[in-house]
Amino acid sequence: MTAREPGSWRSRLTPDYVRSRVADTNDGVLAIAGLSEGLSLTTTQSIGTIVALAAIAGAVSVAGVKYSEEAAEREVQQDLIREEQRLLELSPEEEMAELAQHFQHKGLTPGTARKVAEELSAADALTAQLETEYGIHDIMTVGRPFTEALGSGAFFLLGALVPVLIAILAPRAFLGGSELLGVVISLTLTSVVLSRLTRTRVLRSVARSLLIGVAAMGTATLIGTLAP
Repeated sequence: MTAREPGSWRSRLTPDYVRSRVADTNDGVLAIAGLSEGLSLTTTQSIGTIVALAAIAGAVSVAGVKYSEEAAEREVQQDLIREEQRLLELSPEEEMAELAQHFQHKGLTPGTARKVAEELSAADALTAQLETEYGIHDIMTVGRPFTEALGSGAFFLLGALVPVLIAILAPRAFLGGSELLGVVISLTLTSVVLSRLTRTRVLRSVARSLLIGVAAMGTATLIGTLAP
């Protein structure tokens, strides 16, 4: 297998990667802040320990889901790679013709498309086929599902740390307002970071995140109020 392996950590700092990590962080903020808000309205007992344990459980759950997604994606990718290797060994000329046809559809003349296909195949036939047919530019390593799962869990926990600390440190009488303020500040910061890295509009991103955050907190408060 000679297809391209993933590059450095910095090369993977793509807009999609940043969005995914920001989403994990925001999930941690909203899920645990909502839980804290709900508990503060339904019980008079100390909720700091409960919220902290919930944050850990949430991080493990998020990591497990991410691992399953990445592992399944890698299995599909490996199946495609094995099939493409088989086809290249069985009928290399037919695969070359398909590659040339792909470039023709992109607007190249038949002669130029054929020449491009031949040069790419001579350099790395498998990579050329994977990139043009399936859009696979990086081969997922065996450890990729583990690292992605660890990243998702860690960023969820990072976001959850804000409401956990508030639940532990804030006076009970001010807990609801403190959690809401923590959510607003956290979502604003993550929205600004995301906008800067992906070069999107800051105000629009912040407004969208805050709308979702306030709605989530309002729902948690409503449920807590209606609980017996």
